[in-house]
Amino acid sequence: MTMVDWLLTEQLVEIFQEAEVTREGLNARLVARSPHGEEDVLAGAGTAVRIEATDGSHYLVTPRRIARVVGAAAHDLVTFTDLVGYDWITPAMSEKVAQKEEHYDRLYLYPRDAPPLVLDRLGEAVYPLMTFLGRVLEYQSQKILLRKLDDDIVDTLGRCFLAAIHGPFFTEAELSELIGRSRASLKVVAGMWPRMNLAAPELRELLGRLTRELAERSADDPAAWEEWIQVPASNVEAAFEIFRKVSTGEV
Repeated sequence: MTMVDWLLTEQLVEIFQEAEVTREGLNARLVARSPHGEEDVLAGAGTAVRIEATDGSHYLVTPRRIARVVGAAAHDLVTFTDLVGYDWITPAMSEKVAQKEEHYDRLYLYPRDAPPLVLDRLGEAVYPLMTFLGRVLEYQSQKILLRKLDDDIVDTLGRCFLAAIHGPFFTEAELSELIGRSRASLKVVAGMWPRMNLAAPELRELLGRLTRELAERSADDPAAWEEWIQVPASNVEAAFEIFRKVSTGEV
């Protein structure tokens, strides 16, 4: 058992225990000694979560993997050492708000060197599962793209999202015309940043437009810029350029 195994077991239990209390109709339950659990994690306790999807599918989540349960067998879908990101609802950020009502319980998982996996009809279990996957990506050093980005780059780009959403820099019409997104759509993206598919071209294009338009407004309201962005406009432009190179594999 590694330290990551121990931490993720703890997180799995805490996150889904809290969800059992706070989410009515949760279609997931903790299993203390699952026959498909990890034998060598926490003295062979086999801790896992079983999700009963609304389409009749059954999934098993352990501290190391997600599997589909068919009868008495569990077939691995992805191991967390190979997971590099995920998307909620749809990979197309411009469609997230439009599809949220119908597909709020759908996740796209991105294994390294393999096609994306789609987990659909997850019901209320999608929310604690997303929280847990965020912990997985946080604890697993194999998330290559994020590992190549310094914390200050991630923080600066995250502040750009928040500034566009909550700051005085754009009207709703300007967001739509210049950035190509509504405020509601940006809120969805900001809520997932940076635990998402960082290599997605659409994300790169969005950040390019956002940082460019923000930088052009840096002198319009210096007090607001200092409050929301906190670094010079040149730093914002440099942060995006580093992100662009990392996300396209140039570095």
